[in-house]
Amino acid sequence: MLIHLGQEGQVRRCMQGIRQRMIRLMLTTAVLWLALLPVSGASGQDLFEAEVPVTSQQPDERKAAMRQALSDVLVRVTGQRELLHSERARLLLDDATHHVQQYRYFTEPESTPPRLMLRVRFDGEGVRRALREHGIAYWGGAERPDTLVWLAVEERGRRYIVSAQDETVAQKQVRQAAKQRGIPLLFPLMDLQDQTQVRFSDVWGGFFDRVLEASDRYNPQAVLIGRLNRSSTGSWTARWNLRLAGNTTAWSDTDKQLAGVVQAGIDNVADNLASRLAVTDSGTVGNRVNVTVEDINTLAAYARVTDYLASLTAVRQLQVEQVAGTSVVYVLQLNGTLQGLTQTITIGTVLEPATVDTPGIYRVRQ
Repeated sequence: MLIHLGQEGQVRRCMQGIRQRMIRLMLTTAVLWLALLPVSGASGQDLFEAEVPVTSQQPDERKAAMRQALSDVLVRVTGQRELLHSERARLLLDDATHHVQQYRYFTEPESTPPRLMLRVRFDGEGVRRALREHGIAYWGGAERPDTLVWLAVEERGRRYIVSAQDETVAQKQVRQAAKQRGIPLLFPLMDLQDQTQVRFSDVWGGFFDRVLEASDRYNPQAVLIGRLNRSSTGSWTARWNLRLAGNTTAWSDTDKQLAGVVQAGIDNVADNLASRLAVTDSGTVGNRVNVTVEDINTLAAYARVTDYLASLTAVRQLQVEQVAGTSVVYVLQLNGTLQGLTQTITIGTVLEPATVDTPGIYRVRQ
């Protein structure tokens, strides 16, 4: 076929148009295919696993240990310590063995003398369904913000900031308490860059502007700033500040033991986060809202956004309404309100509000 020189531009534009339509068709096809996927629960199955010390493998003791393990899981996935004193929790705990998915005994490797432990994994969907039937709020894994911990410790003349590489007792206690409550933590590297920006006196004295500025490199969703002090009598005092979505909450704790003062601090962190992020799943379809996400430029970005929205506890059902350029319109059935969904998304690292004036429009975080 002969093409005159004057027709080259027209042919080129035609080919570009065909290529763009093919790309749009591929994206739309992928969107429709992914839209058929079921909405899954929050990731992180360790939320439904607990370890309990035991003295034997006798059936009666195993049953009691499974009840204790479910108690730990209920506090973790609801964020409500007081729940265990309620009649609703008693009904769930009385049926603890019904929710067990698997269990095994093991010896704690670092214990002296060796300590026998029972590790129990519960059926996450079954526990969540039971919580829904009892009208109890659920705090999913997708709503648990990564929390950066700046912790200054003064212990009988020794002063230090806990780092990611530390093997100090303080770090181990914080990690253990956070695991108990299902709080994802990270500590600063305290490399040359951190040491240049943050000194012990900044954390200890509450100069939070410097600490928050140094936190930017870690891109945390929340920042916990704490100080631990051991007195001459051996007791511990702690002061904590939790920074989340631009708001700061402060409190203090005291205890004779380091484990106690750390656990109290992490419990307050978990309680604070859960009060903002836990969702009551009533079992009925709630508000239907349209949510637009901009700057979805690739299939990978689309899959990431769709998977994130589907994982949120507040989202009961999800489907794609429209694809227009780099924007995708989702139709969501919510357990809660659009305001609650926006609060959860703002804390997260996947999306951010595209405008403060119009709710329900987000863009992919870069």
